[in-house]
Amino acid sequence: MLGDIVIYHQESFGGGRGSRRMMAAASAATILAGEPVVIVAGASTVVPNQSATLLTQASPYVPYNVTGTGFVGIAQTSTTASTAGGFDVAPANTGVTYLVTATTPSLISTQSKYDALVGARVVLYASPVGTTVSSSGFQYYCNLTDSALNGFIVRPLDIYKFPNKVAVSPVAGIIAVGA
Repeated sequence: MLGDIVIYHQESFGGGRGSRRMMAAASAATILAGEPVVIVAGASTVVPNQSATLLTQASPYVPYNVTGTGFVGIAQTSTTASTAGGFDVAPANTGVTYLVTATTPSLISTQSKYDALVGARVVLYASPVGTTVSSSGFQYYCNLTDSALNGFIVRPLDIYKFPNKVAVSPVAGIIAVGA
């Protein structure tokens, strides 16, 4: 859904990474700005990641291989597969921190509860919603269950400035290097 995942902080060297122009796969009916996009190893086009659990290290991306799914980044513009010229993606790297809504806000209702989760490995979650809310029909959340295979790490955040939000950065094992 538009704006579900936003860039909170981006470490940069020499002015930052900007955006990359990508082509949507024919199977991607719509990709909205703010949606995570992935590439399946061996493919040359990207799709929005609209599965129940997003981006774990259980199936790491290996360029030019036929297995694995890699996190490319967050769509900065909206597109359909038929849009000529593609769309812009803010590339993923471990120095980028995203803000995402928590699936269970009560788990981060105080600063001490949030701070206890800093460093936890969590996963993004796509929840189907009515198509009147989003043309892609999904809303993105952060599931706060810690697991070694999850693809994002919780980062420090002032929860009073950003209620119900979680700051997360991708781990290197899920990023589509060379995509």
